[in-house]
Amino acid sequence: MKIKFLAITYMLCITLLGSYACSNDGFSIGEEFYLRIGESASIRGEDLQVRFLDVTEDSRCPKGVTCIWEGRVSCLVEITYRESLESVLLTEPGSNDFPTEQSFHEYRLTYHIEPYPQAGSEIAEEEYQLHLKMSK
Repeated sequence: MKIKFLAITYMLCITLLGSYACSNDGFSIGEEFYLRIGESASIRGEDLQVRFLDVTEDSRCPKGVTCIWEGRVSCLVEITYRESLESVLLTEPGSNDFPTEQSFHEYRLTYHIEPYPQAGSEIAEEEYQLHLKMSK
């Protein structure tokens, strides 16, 4: 029942807010949030908005498989900062148990891309989530 409620809530957010994340007033600096492909969010009190465009690579070694390379996952985001639009590639190594960090102007982006691949199954585009925290 809880899963059905969450699914309905999510669909209502998508329907009502279009491509924006399920928050009308955005997120605070240092607050973790997540986006699915096509969603965007603004950071309260900052001239900053981020949009998750695409997963450009996912070569991570699936769980349950032995690989000679751990692989990596990369996603493309658009960040609007002070009315300037910039494309940023976020890359996370496979088998990483800790969030990855990257700088963007005076901000620190801490992120993690889910789900992690499983042996024998493909990840559908709509399943990807970018967990993101923007700090100063």
